[in-house]
Amino acid sequence: MRIGRILSPVHSLGPGERLCLWTQGCSKNCEGCVSPELQKASERDIDEETLWKLMLQIAEKNNCTGLTVSGGDPLEQSDSLLTILEKAHDRFEDVLVYTGFTINEIQKGCAGLSGIKCLNYIDVLIDGRYVKELNATNCVLRGSSNQKIYYLNEKMQPIYEEYMKQGRIVETFAHNQITIITGILNEVTNYE
Repeated sequence: MRIGRILSPVHSLGPGERLCLWTQGCSKNCEGCVSPELQKASERDIDEETLWKLMLQIAEKNNCTGLTVSGGDPLEQSDSLLTILEKAHDRFEDVLVYTGFTINEIQKGCAGLSGIKCLNYIDVLIDGRYVKELNATNCVLRGSSNQKIYYLNEKMQPIYEEYMKQGRIVETFAHNQITIITGILNEVTNYE
């Protein structure tokens, strides 16, 4: 699997202490993408078993009970994603996945059979391409208002609804003289 980064504990992309995994590679090229550095597919792969062991070590060290997978677009690597989600389903209390595909596109097979199967292991799905003009501060956990939240595990809905009452959250992480911002950013249209 091509991975852009792993951070933990993250609080800006779902409730609780979370492990966040960003995949590398997205063909959608949405204008204003928050992670343009993750769009280009990398030639560097990590096998899923090694990745899973690394994820477990980080999650245990930071007491992470939730997993968020974003990117890039994780469903552009649906075979690898399925392998990880099958393992994560029993380890994490909830699994949140972001994708630029719509749930309808996934169900129709745009990410192959493995993409359809991934839906069985996702508790909360946030779908749809980012549309810069539709960025609105009331879209907590979503970049733009066209994106939808699907509670594939209905038990998660009240937990997420309570979490979203606090509005958008942004965090920063620093590593090797690089600063990474996580969360859903407001679109800035005017600098004064």
